[in-house]
Amino acid sequence: MKVKILLFAGIFLAVLLIAANLPAKSTVFTLIYDMFNQISIKPQEKGSMNTFVVGAVSVDGHEIEDPEDRFTRIVDDIISDTATINPAKPDAVSLADGKRKFDTFCAVCHGSTREINETGFAKTKVNELGMIAPAVITLTPFFNDGYIYQKAKYGGSVMPAMGYAVSAEERWNIVNHIRELEKQK
Repeated sequence: MKVKILLFAGIFLAVLLIAANLPAKSTVFTLIYDMFNQISIKPQEKGSMNTFVVGAVSVDGHEIEDPEDRFTRIVDDIISDTATINPAKPDAVSLADGKRKFDTFCAVCHGSTREINETGFAKTKVNELGMIAPAVITLTPFFNDGYIYQKAKYGGSVMPAMGYAVSAEERWNIVNHIRELEKQK
């Protein structure tokens, strides 16, 4: 028994001496690896973002035909002849749901009236704090339903995407509610 304990202690000391004399950390005793000291891709660094290959499918289901042409699809949705058509009829249920969702997600920044502040943006508390959200009712008459739907889903340069928060039917209901707001003077 005494021999086994001495043998075990000798092997243990030998391993410790070998590990202590290594020039770098011993991987034998490292249980957690430093994840900051590794190769990483940072989008803000030049050359880190690759172009999409032809034939790839974007998150909205459109096939990428030309990686340099990212805006044709958006322009197509602005033009009335090629725009996505609103499948939701503006009935009482659609308008009530659209109002509820608009008040929850949109009115905070864009307001629900045509009022603008001295800088020309919507007169809301968020814009008073430095945000730059336009009064949605002043812009939407110039756009068709498909464009407003896509803008609500994917957002814009400052506006966050709301596709995760509302379903497709709810986005169309928001569009219907916006169209009702436009009729008010």
